[in-house]
Amino acid sequence: MTRLLIVDDEPPLRHWAERVLTDHGYACEGAGDALAARARLEDGPFHLALLDINLPGESGMNLLGHIRCEHPGCAVVMVTGEDSVELAMSAIEHGAYGYIIKPAEKGELLINVANALHRRRQELDTRRLLERLHAAASERTEQLEAALQELRLTQNEVWASKAETIFRLARLVEFRDEETGQHLQRMSNYCEVLARRSGLPAERCEMIRLASQLHDVGKVAISDTILLKPGKLTNDEFETIKTHAEIGYDMLAGSSSEVVQVGAAIARTHHERWDGAGYPRGLAGDAIPLEGRIAALADVFDALTSDRVYRSAFPFKVAVGMLRAERGSQFDPALTDTFLGALAEIEGVRDAYGS
Repeated sequence: MTRLLIVDDEPPLRHWAERVLTDHGYACEGAGDALAARARLEDGPFHLALLDINLPGESGMNLLGHIRCEHPGCAVVMVTGEDSVELAMSAIEHGAYGYIIKPAEKGELLINVANALHRRRQELDTRRLLERLHAAASERTEQLEAALQELRLTQNEVWASKAETIFRLARLVEFRDEETGQHLQRMSNYCEVLARRSGLPAERCEMIRLASQLHDVGKVAISDTILLKPGKLTNDEFETIKTHAEIGYDMLAGSSSEVVQVGAAIARTHHERWDGAGYPRGLAGDAIPLEGRIAALADVFDALTSDRVYRSAFPFKVAVGMLRAERGSQFDPALTDTFLGALAEIEGVRDAYGS
């Protein structure tokens, strides 16, 4: 039976989680602090631990590090009462398989636990496969290649799990409305089309697709009264909203994750213009990173073809004409030509994820 350790210093919340998970076939044990949790962990292997970040004595983040080092077979999902992007990203960077904001719904708890256990099984399968590869190094080349192919497939599944985490994080910090998910899907897939048709390697294209979902992460610091204002922004309001580019960069910069590093570059440069009239740094031409130029074009196109609080969406052909008019001024001329040459695929993405 799958064993879960629930660590929370609030007994009512701990007992509620134990009841919900026990009713769904899990064997649950509880602990009220990190010291008790360490003792439970020594008594026998657990498949997953739910850790409250704010514990008396040793913090949940420290306990996360201990589990990742001393009990690597145990997946960890962090639980917090703080709706903090920085905290969520720190937990993920330190090895958490997910995070839940209290008070959680029953369905959210069960889905997070199931996802974390699934990813744990994938990683354990990958580890066992690597051990088999090492032992089989002297066997025939044909057998080795078959094992390597299996490893590649497993790694693709782990990558998909990371992609889901990035997408959920981007949704958390974006506009906080129902349209956010579709916007992120459309915009990031436009980026992948542009990157691929520009001749970038497949792995880089996928990285740009994932990272571009964090382009507006800095808007978490901007008031909804400005973000969702139905009318024209004042000069002061526009200057305020422009700060989201540097705020997003500051939030993401310095990460050990290459995907997040690319996200930092996109967050900072997706409002720069080819002619140097953009913000925040007034970069021009090739001084703007390629991923920023790609995201700029994709983001503007999705904005033009989507309803906004202050206007309705432009028709597809009208939006294409507006992009063409900005070729060489707002947008990289070569990327604009690439985009115009991919309109059938672009329209397919738009239809797949709604308009």
